[in-house]
Amino acid sequence: MNSETPRLSVIVASYNALKTIEACLRSLEQQRTTQSFEVIVVDSGSDGAGKLIQKHFPLVTLCNFSKRMHCGEARNVGIRIARADLIAFLDADCVADGDWIERILSSHQASDPAIGGAIDNCNPMSFIGWAAYFCEFSRWMPGSRTQWIDDIAGANMSYKKEVFDRYGTFIKGTYCSDTEFHWRMGRTGVRLLFEPTILVSHHNIDNFKQFVRHEFIHGRSFGRVHLKAKGFSSGIRVLKVLGLPLCILRILGKILFFNFRNRIYFSRFLLTMPLILLGSISWSIGQVTGYAQGAIE
Repeated sequence: MNSETPRLSVIVASYNALKTIEACLRSLEQQRTTQSFEVIVVDSGSDGAGKLIQKHFPLVTLCNFSKRMHCGEARNVGIRIARADLIAFLDADCVADGDWIERILSSHQASDPAIGGAIDNCNPMSFIGWAAYFCEFSRWMPGSRTQWIDDIAGANMSYKKEVFDRYGTFIKGTYCSDTEFHWRMGRTGVRLLFEPTILVSHHNIDNFKQFVRHEFIHGRSFGRVHLKAKGFSSGIRVLKVLGLPLCILRILGKILFFNFRNRIYFSRFLLTMPLILLGSISWSIGQVTGYAQGAIE
């Protein structure tokens, strides 16, 4: 995977990912490509994932930290040491499709600075896993069309490295740092390309309590990041906190829209609607909590 002059640097943010990191890195080992690429894993936590990587993946560049690093911080570390002019991000709980590398390199032959790919469900036997999948990835499901979009999924995104020279790096200490970065790009008129043939599968939360808690935390992070990006006045913040019912309707409405437009998993979507509703409520409560707490520093 390593080379003197890699064409692509793949950065994997890993936090307590012992259960999923091996499958992730095996999927990169098994890529159907003759192109050179390097893999950088920025690992944090205490579950021993770093030791597994050192033992079984000696060609991987490993940066290990004992203190937790959110995805944005971990990605920033990887960006600093990446050697290629193209950078791709893959989450540690994802498995890349066999031609993932080739698809990224082919797509980046055009001038587009940022390209995101589709997300599939890696644990389709889990009822809760389907609900978590629809709550998080409905916008980027397989079978969607190639299109311009204002946000791409952090689990499967790639950039020309010069983007970070122009827009800086990801904010630290929070979820949704990728969304904030894309807003930053969008304010200058840059469009993001969604290319569904660039495909990964995501291992979703399959525990009920973890699912509800994750939606709340993710929603709260979004609220605080949204405040940082938009600079809302105190009056607008109050209105957003009071607008919890509208927030629930908005979140649920988006999920409904994307699944009615792309019916690839429509039967499973209908079966998990009660859990999707619960996830939307939990996210929305988290989001208004974030507005109440204030912007991320």
